[in-house]
Amino acid sequence: MAEAEVRPASRVTERDVRRAMWRHILTLQWSWNYERMQALGWLWSMLPILQKVHPDPESLKEAMRRNIAFYNTNPQIGSPLIFGAAVAMEEQGQGEVGDSLKVALMGPLAGIGDTIQAILLRPILAVVAASLAMAGSVAGPVIMILFGLAMIAVMPPQFWLGYRQGVGLVHQMAAGGAIERLTEAATVLGLTVIGGFIPSIMAGLKTPVKFVRSVTVGGQVTEKTIELQAVLDQILPYMIPVLVTAFAYWLLRGLRLSPAKTLLVLAVVAFVLSALHIL
Repeated sequence: MAEAEVRPASRVTERDVRRAMWRHILTLQWSWNYERMQALGWLWSMLPILQKVHPDPESLKEAMRRNIAFYNTNPQIGSPLIFGAAVAMEEQGQGEVGDSLKVALMGPLAGIGDTIQAILLRPILAVVAASLAMAGSVAGPVIMILFGLAMIAVMPPQFWLGYRQGVGLVHQMAAGGAIERLTEAATVLGLTVIGGFIPSIMAGLKTPVKFVRSVTVGGQVTEKTIELQAVLDQILPYMIPVLVTAFAYWLLRGLRLSPAKTLLVLAVVAFVLSALHIL
């Protein structure tokens, strides 16, 4: 994607814009905190622009106060687009418009970015990479390294798109309902694919329970062993992993437990069933 040229009437140079972009790409998360989350990273990224637009020290301080407001969205998918548009607004002397844009879009674009990255791509690739790594293949870590590089590669085009189009592009996306449709489609696809990995992820989850009974054949008494796992496999392959997944879903959605509490319940149940030699 072709990079945008800096507006000729601005004091901001192309080098300033590039510095701001790469700061945002590489350092947005460095100072993440529970009070303002990505706000410090946002301010540090915007600083090269603010210093040129606001040469007066007092004006610069006020602009810095504006840009340290709470901010949190997906850093790879969404945030570069918002930041690019905000840079354009600051450069045009419309910093307040950029602030409003940031507040309005960090939530919806977080929904898109988190769905695509955290629900659709990362878990799928992580499962594949972990399986390869457990098998002793170097391809496992290579896959995750390539995924990280790919996430970095998609960030500059988003920035330049936001910088060129400014506030108009993201407003058109929101008004047309594209954000909601993309989020829903990515969520459905991601959960479907992850569901397909359930058998391979929990393939080792089996029951050792056996039933032994004596039968008489031709006047001789013999013992016949019935393995419960074999019976379950005839009814539904991977029945136990499916039941465990359904139980976890019920804990999360039915009882509305937090993920941490759900994991704790599963750990306790697994310990008890293992001690009883049921699993």
